[in-house]
Amino acid sequence: MQARATIVVADRNPHVRDFLRREMTSEGYSVKLARNAKELLDIVFAQENIDMAIVDPDLPDEEAAVLLRKLEDRLPPLPVMIHSFASEEHAYTYPVNIVGFVEKRGNSIEKLKRVIMNYLVSIRK
Repeated sequence: MQARATIVVADRNPHVRDFLRREMTSEGYSVKLARNAKELLDIVFAQENIDMAIVDPDLPDEEAAVLLRKLEDRLPPLPVMIHSFASEEHAYTYPVNIVGFVEKRGNSIEKLKRVIMNYLVSIRK
């Protein structure tokens, strides 16, 4: 049996964090939550068993570009899925650890789950 993947969800909105936690847990993932950049960085640099981060880079305590550069420095590299608004998609295409972008919308959860599953399956082969 394959070990469950561990995902960290970082979003400033507690409702979004809780929703993503419920949805990802229902898919069998272990989920950790971060409400700001400091918590996100503390989690991803303290724990090696994080498989992916779902991040809305619009966090209150760090500029998005700075945060993404910091995440890019993690060893081993941490795949980051951006979950944000479409108007911001182009801003997050440069870091090498960005594995996808899913626009925040009312119906985006199924796409987000599918993209995450496909990515995690592809790296475990």
